[in-house]
Amino acid sequence: MGAWGITVRQSDDGLDLLDTIVVEQLRKVNFSAFNVSEAIALLNQTIHEEIELYRQKPPSRITDFYISETLMHNFTNAAILVAECLYDYYQTGELVVYDYVGENYDPVEYHIKNFIVKGDDLPPLLAEPKSVQSPEHWKYQGWASKKILRQWLKHIRAVQQSLEKNL
Repeated sequence: MGAWGITVRQSDDGLDLLDTIVVEQLRKVNFSAFNVSEAIALLNQTIHEEIELYRQKPPSRITDFYISETLMHNFTNAAILVAECLYDYYQTGELVVYDYVGENYDPVEYHIKNFIVKGDDLPPLLAEPKSVQSPEHWKYQGWASKKILRQWLKHIRAVQQSLEKNL
């Protein structure tokens, strides 16, 4: 996984998933609201569709590895991404996202101040930050150093506490 920070939003996978939300959900509502249920459903559907595309390829170790180690991990990344978006909103009252438009893909910044969160949205989102804190979890084990792991644990615990507070 390519990354330049400790959050899912700072990883290549997370940026791709967030771009899916921007293009498929937020543009349609003119960036007026982030609907958590719709974002989760959209990401799950997108990941399932990509898995099905790869399953149609001739079987190989590379294809099997990509499905099991990349695409299946995107379900965890998607849940944590949406949890991080909620965390940002709960902390600052807004979520800042970028839409890349035009021939040069110039970034346009949007500040989303309206989140649609249903009561049953939070429990499954809360389960992911809890599960990734297990030392046996692939996400926990993926950090290059103890220092970065500690920074990530501090972040993921803050996300978890914020979601718990807003249950």
